[in-house]
Amino acid sequence: MPLCVQELDRRGIQLPVLIGGAAINRRFGRRALFVEGERAYESGVFYCKDAFEGLETMDRLQDAETRAAFTAKLLDDARADVFLRTKVGKDVTSGDAGGERSTVSADHPVPQPPFFGTRVLRDIPLGEVLDLLDLDELYRLQWGGRGSGEQYEKMVREEFEPALRRLRDEAEREGWLTPQAVYGYFPAQSAGNDLIVYDPAAYESDGGALRELARFHFPRQEGRDRLCIADYFRSVESGEVDVVAFQVVTVGDAATRRFETLQGAGEYAEAYYSHGIAVEAAEAVAQWMHLRVRAELALPAERGKRYSWGYGACPDLDDHATLFRLLPAAEALGMELTSAFQLTPEQSTAAIVVHHPAAKYYAVRGEGVLAS
Repeated sequence: MPLCVQELDRRGIQLPVLIGGAAINRRFGRRALFVEGERAYESGVFYCKDAFEGLETMDRLQDAETRAAFTAKLLDDARADVFLRTKVGKDVTSGDAGGERSTVSADHPVPQPPFFGTRVLRDIPLGEVLDLLDLDELYRLQWGGRGSGEQYEKMVREEFEPALRRLRDEAEREGWLTPQAVYGYFPAQSAGNDLIVYDPAAYESDGGALRELARFHFPRQEGRDRLCIADYFRSVESGEVDVVAFQVVTVGDAATRRFETLQGAGEYAEAYYSHGIAVEAAEAVAQWMHLRVRAELALPAERGKRYSWGYGACPDLDDHATLFRLLPAAEALGMELTSAFQLTPEQSTAAIVVHHPAAKYYAVRGEGVLAS
C-alpha cells in the first residue's frame, strides 16, 4: 500500500487513496501518507476500518465544502501520531479511560508448560498441515469460488479439487511449501490492559524471580463485557504467575519465488492457485501449532484462543517487533519485518495463544477499532 502511494506521488498523480482491511490499522494508514520524510501525499491516504467508513469518507471527499478541511485534519492528526509519537489513532488505548477490568474469572488452574523458553520446529510434516486446510476459505476466499448448490459443487469437483490434488503433490515433491515454526512459553501476569512477560531463565533458575522481559498493551471494550486480552491472565495483584504462549509460523519464501516466476512467465492462473494455497497453508501451520500447544498444556479440545496482531483484540502491528525479541524468528527461520511491521515471507503468521477457558473472539470499538 505505501509503495502504491509513493508511485502515485512519483508520477504526479493526485488522487485520494482509501485503504483498509483487517491486517492493518489507522496508524499504518497514517504512516502510508508520508512518501518522503515528513512530506505527505497531498491528496491524502484515508484509513477506513470498514465499508461504511469508506462510504462516509467518499461522501466527505466529494463535498467541495468539506474536502479541504477533512484532508487538512487528516494531515494534522497523522503528523501528531507518526512524528510526535502520541497515541492518537494508535488503536490500543480504547477503554483505558474507563479502566475497569472485565468480570472474566480467575478460578481455573494454570496449566504447566512442558518447558519455559523457546523451541524451533523446522520439519513440520507438510501432509499433516495440508490436512488442516480450511477448504471453504481456500475455494471461496483465495480461489474466488462463487455461487451455491450444484453450480458451486461442480466448480469444486471439476476445477478446485483437481487443482488442490495437483498442487499438493507438487508441493510435497518439489518442496516449495516448507512449514516451520518458532514458539515458546513464558511466565506472565496482567496489569490493567498490559500483559507483562517475564524472563523464563530468571523464573526457573532464581526461585521464581520475576524479571520483566516485554510488555504488550491491549485495547479494552468500551461498555458491553469490557473484554481485554490481558484479563485472561492472572493479575499482578493476585500474586499468582500465569503462562502465555507465542508462535510465529511460515511456509517459507520458496512459495513467493514460485509465484513471481509464474507471474513473469504469464502463467497467471497457476500463480493465482499457488498463491492461494500458500496463504491458506500458512494458516493451517498456525492451526497445527495451536493444536500442539493445546496438547502440550494438556488442555481440552477447543479450549483457549489464538489472536493475531492486526485484528481488533490486538490491533497494533508494532507488537511484532516485541514478539521478534521474544522468539528467534529472524535468527532461526530467516524471517524479517517490513518498515510497516508486516511479516516476511508473506505466507507467515504470528499469534499469542491464550489458554483461559472463557477466552473468545470479540469486537472492540474505539477510535479506529472494529474487528472480531
